Amino acid sequence: MYIQLISIHGLVREQNVEMGRDADTGGQIRYVLELAKTLANHPAVEAVDLFTRRIRDRRVSSDYGQDIERLSDNCRIVRLPCGGGRYIRKERLWPHLDEFVDGMIALTSREGRAPTIVHGHYADAGYVAKEVAAVFGVPFVFTGHSLGKPKLDYLLEEGWTVEQANKELAIEHRINIEQECLAAADCVITSTHHECDQQYGKYRKRDDVDFQVIPPGTDLERFFPYYDYEMPGIEIDERFKQARIRLQNDLARFYTAPEKPLIVALCRPDRRKNIGALIEAYGNSMELQAIANLAIFAGIRDDIESMPDNEQQVLTDMLLAMDRYNLYGKLAIPKHHDSEFEVPELYRIAAASGGIFVNTAFVELFGLTAIESSAVGLPFVVTENGGPQDIAENCESGLLVDVNNQQQLTDAMIQLLTDRDRWSVCSSNGVNRVREHYTWETHVRHYVDCLGDFDSAPARQPLATGTTAAGRRLASLDKILITDIDNTLIGDDEACQRLLELLGRHRRHIGFGIASGRSLELVREALEEQGIKDIDLIISSVGAEIYYGPEFTPDRGWARQLRSKWRPDRIREALDALDFLQLQDRDFAQREFKISYDLSEEITAEDAEPLLYEALNTSESAYSLIISHGTFVDVLPHRASKGKAVRYLARKWNFPIEQVATAGDSGNDRDMLQGRTAGIVVANHDQELASLKDSKPSRVHFASGSYADGIIEGLHHYRLIDKSLVESSPLQDSQTHMENVL
Repeated sequence: MYIQLISIHGLVREQNVEMGRDADTGGQIRYVLELAKTLANHPAVEAVDLFTRRIRDRRVSSDYGQDIERLSDNCRIVRLPCGGGRYIRKERLWPHLDEFVDGMIALTSREGRAPTIVHGHYADAGYVAKEVAAVFGVPFVFTGHSLGKPKLDYLLEEGWTVEQANKELAIEHRINIEQECLAAADCVITSTHHECDQQYGKYRKRDDVDFQVIPPGTDLERFFPYYDYEMPGIEIDERFKQARIRLQNDLARFYTAPEKPLIVALCRPDRRKNIGALIEAYGNSMELQAIANLAIFAGIRDDIESMPDNEQQVLTDMLLAMDRYNLYGKLAIPKHHDSEFEVPELYRIAAASGGIFVNTAFVELFGLTAIESSAVGLPFVVTENGGPQDIAENCESGLLVDVNNQQQLTDAMIQLLTDRDRWSVCSSNGVNRVREHYTWETHVRHYVDCLGDFDSAPARQPLATGTTAAGRRLASLDKILITDIDNTLIGDDEACQRLLELLGRHRRHIGFGIASGRSLELVREALEEQGIKDIDLIISSVGAEIYYGPEFTPDRGWARQLRSKWRPDRIREALDALDFLQLQDRDFAQREFKISYDLSEEITAEDAEPLLYEALNTSESAYSLIISHGTFVDVLPHRASKGKAVRYLARKWNFPIEQVATAGDSGNDRDMLQGRTAGIVVANHDQELASLKDSKPSRVHFASGSYADGIIEGLHHYRLIDKSLVESSPLQDSQTHMENVL
């Protein structure tokens, strides 16, 4: 299997993972990194690529600007441009995700290896994975991690309005995308039964949606037991020892009695983590203060005042609580820690002191920190709401509490800190049972098993049964014919049939596309009338829309490009003043990116053209004007036309532009015939194209044959079709005109 994993936000690298830097850098980074590396070691997996956003911003490490970072021989982090180079939070990336989709498709096509599975992490990556999987016709796997509906419920309880949540977090858009992902996913992987039942339970789900509960693993080479330091013969990486010394020195600065057991909390400075409940319980209990010190590692900071409002408020409240309960000498709130070496050592220092780990979040979707602490032998007291229920049941390495009940929280901490037999049992259970239930090897074994159930099966996307997925097919081709319909492909039924039979014999090597001024509906109608099937792509509405495959899946990346500076209302307002224009049929001719008119008989196209430009230039909208057949006027976004669509497709699907044959007969075909494409003008062309004969340099072939025979002639002129296959055809004897063409 070749597996593509996607985690969009960009702060992903192998070394010195910046967990806790901000709201986008939580445990999910470690999750996708470990998943990628361990998957790559599985014998059923040939390669794994972890796709993320490329960031080139002086505020973050240059590591995030590398295009490719190799994690092993068959595992890479692949960084793609998306929304510029600056690091921005994921809520600001929604308008740019189609750029990421196009980048993934282009790279995948260029490397010539279609994915077996595409797996998106979080809603943004879920959207990308859904689109990429649809193009290549492969299964789409979704892991939401943190879902929008539960988050919105929490925000509303905190006093937010829906409008505020939309402005700050695009929350309803996120929820809609999550719903679309659930409708399309072949498999949804969750970490706990609580997540599956409670979090996803707020969404509409198909009856046959395949939910798999597969807990993530733990890197046991980093989270080894605390007592390994006491065992002779065990070699420990010097970097862990150095981290241990740094942490011990750092913590000692805060405490008047550093020898006491240590209560450790590790989380982002987020209100949902409910850090205040822990400080309040500790501050109100003189017994706890007497027997243990408290250390809270709440993210990474240099200056609280420079942090986002939510994090700034949480940290300020922590400092105020420290002062309120006079916890100086008993409470440490360090500013920095690294996740690679210092976090594991923090757990081991606490375990060696006889301490505990505490998580007082209102809800914890999984509870990775409870597993990590258990792995080193540090018992936990954690919230009963969420994923820790599964961890407590599997590991029996700590206590679950109602974090809204301060007395219950305090009693649980005192019990584990003072009952040494209970502490020892929980410590031993954690070390042993994490290795039984929560290793990455176990996770990947279950992961690959569930993927095997639908390996190579079509994704739940609109793909016709028995057909090759559009993306997989396009990625396999090295040349393609893209032709206009009216008076080019059709107009001579016998010639059209000859062309279709020719393309059918070469179908393995040459694709077949349509570029038409018609709307999609009218293109389909024309194709059905001619009995034309096996279309790989359609450029419709004079280049304003692109569709793939037999189910006409839209190219949303193209639509995203066209929206820039497109002001259709201003265009209509400017042209409505011209009495020689008549708006065409609203049901078919008018599209999101195309406004179409007919010229009246009282004016020629040559006379109308300067008047049209004069009016359009008052619209303050970027546009492209196309006049064809002397009577049709189409106004498109400035980035749209048949030619621009053809070149976009060549870049996206890695076709050499010289191997893209374009055929047409009128003015709206002009820009796709020019340049380095293999341009073919059929003999029955409009006078509008005559000037192409004299343009230099020119790569346009003016065929002597009309309609589809002209296309066949052009394909041979450019050597895009093997002539011998046509000459051996049984049609040869009866088609004297065909002989002349060849």
